[in-house]
Order: sequence, then C-alpha cells, then structure tokens
Amino acid sequence: MTTYRPAPALHTAGLQVRTDIPDSWDSWAGRAPVTLRRRWISLAEGRIPGGLRTFALPGPQTDQVALVGGVMQAPTGHVRFDPQRVLSGGSAADGVAADGPHPWKGHPTDTLFPTCLLMGPNYESAPVGPGARDPHLLGTYLDTLLTWCREQGIRSVSALFLRPDHPEFLDVLRTAGFDVVPMVDRSDMDVTWDDLDGYIAGLRRNQRFTVRRELREIAARGITISERPIRDEEPELLPLRAQLMTKYGAVPDAQREAASFRHLREHFGPENVWIVEARRQGALLSFTMLVRDGDQWTALMSGTDYEHPDASFTYFATMFYRPAELAPGQGITTISYGLGTVQAKRLRGCTVSTLAAAGLVLG
Repeated sequence: MTTYRPAPALHTAGLQVRTDIPDSWDSWAGRAPVTLRRRWISLAEGRIPGGLRTFALPGPQTDQVALVGGVMQAPTGHVRFDPQRVLSGGSAADGVAADGPHPWKGHPTDTLFPTCLLMGPNYESAPVGPGARDPHLLGTYLDTLLTWCREQGIRSVSALFLRPDHPEFLDVLRTAGFDVVPMVDRSDMDVTWDDLDGYIAGLRRNQRFTVRRELREIAARGITISERPIRDEEPELLPLRAQLMTKYGAVPDAQREAASFRHLREHFGPENVWIVEARRQGALLSFTMLVRDGDQWTALMSGTDYEHPDASFTYFATMFYRPAELAPGQGITTISYGLGTVQAKRLRGCTVSTLAAAGLVLG
C-alpha cells in the first residue's frame, strides 16, 4: 500500500496542503456554517482520521476554495467517520446511509486506501473561501485535488456530512463522477417567535398539549430551570455526561470532557457558553450546554441523571423549552441541534435536512 506522508505545507499541481488551519481562515470563510470556523475545527480536529489537513486552491491574493479533511491509510471502522463503512453499507443498521445506495459495497480495501477524506469535524462539511459558490472555481478546485491525489498514490476520494445548502459543490462532485448518497439527518430550529407562548403556539396541537403538561409537571415537582455562564471548573456536569455516554454505548472519559469544557471557555469566552440546568433542592438533574457564535446557538453537550426519579422531562426542558424561551431576547435566530433523535427534535419545532456522503474510486 502506498503511504502518504504530508509535509507542513506542500504545493503540488496547484494544490496547497497544510497540516494546520491558516490564521486567515475565518477572514474569508464568509457565510460558511459556524462550525467550519477556526475555533470550532480546533475543538474537534481529533475526529479526523490521519490528522487534520486543509486542502486549498491558491489564488492571486488568498485561497479561493478550501476544505478540511485528512488522508486515511486504512479503514477505522468508525460508524460515521470511516468512508468505506459508510459508503459500503456497513453503517446502515446504525442509521447512517441507511437507505443506500452503497457504491463502495464489495470494493476491496486495497482499492480504496489510502483515501483523501474531506470532512468537517463537527458533523457538517462545505467548501469555504470566496469561490465556495462559484461552479467554475469549484470545478477547478476538484480537478486540482484529484490530480494531486493521483500523484500521491491515493486511491479514492471521499466526503462526509456534506450540507445540502451548498448545491453547487454537490453538482460539481456529481459531474466529476462522484457517487453522492444521503448520509444522515441533522436538525436546526429557526427562532421565529417572541416568547415561550409563541414557541409553543407554533408546535403541532398534540405537542402543544404535551409541552404544557411537561412544564406543569416540572413545576409541581419543585424543579427549577435556570441558566448561567460556564464556570472555571464543572465537576458536577461530568457524572451526568458519563451517564449519557454509557446509555448510548460510549466509554466515558472525564478528562476529555473537562478538557473540552476548558477549550470552550478559553476560545469562546464564558459569556458565550451557557449551561441551562434543571435542579431540585440543589441536586442537578439535567443540563444542556449552549455555545453562541454570532446569532446562532449550538446545543453542544447535555447530560441527565437517569437514576434520579425527578429527572423526567428535564432533558426536554433544558434542551428545547428554556432555550426557546431565552433565544429571542438574546438575538438568537437559529439553534443547531445536530444529528440524532430526529423525530423528537422535529416534534419540538426543528426542521430537518439531509447531509450527504460522496465517493470516487480513482482506479
């Protein structure tokens, strides 16, 4: 198998490959999703197999088009981050590319790896740069990338979590011969109301009844819902995070969680990282962490004490109801809820969009 070892910065056939994120990245990222900004990428860059790279098409004054990704030497088996598993149908049972088609099914591993993977580490991917919406520049970028990959002995190119609101890039991928398939659904909530009553009024009739009943039950149990900036240390949140991760089959890692809290506080500022929490008689029952970037909140982390009998409904209160009540007064226009539990999010006012995966075997 050919082994690719990147240099810190490399020009090949017009492509620039870096092992870091340029300082100027945010200045020309434009209206790209907030999670494709520099501080968001650095928060989760460890998710990119093989180490983070930026693949850019240089221009006269600045890069014209760029995407984040990496070069994978071999499959990892990760349910969402391994393009071979996703594109061959190996993740279908987990709800990833569940309906197919699966264009890499039956392809031997050695015909696919090394692969150049284009992937934002926060579950959404899109090109950035002044040419991000220009079909001609996108086509030039992709041609340049494919030429570079062939010269490096890379055997396939893949992309995961591609946003549907960048149709120009999806069209260029299809024109170049990529198979583009539905991958996963993500949920976002557009804030169009002025207060909690307005939020509830916009829900379906049955759901309006459910939300009001849940809020009455919370009040009857003496549970308070409040919000605060993130503190210097958050040891009280870690056990609830551990319970959540264990519930969904992940391995808790308190040190990693604490490091993430510190990164968020240092890079976003405590005024932009809010903890919405539910308590009864001082005991923490549930929390949701909201990270502000511009006029968007991202519901980044949550946790619930599933062993506490009074924790019923508190997840929904901290995740949806209290943020919906607070958002108009904070100038928030969108709350991003990411992947998973799509039906629950849809019932509580989210719109759902489908992210795509794409793959091309170079041969």
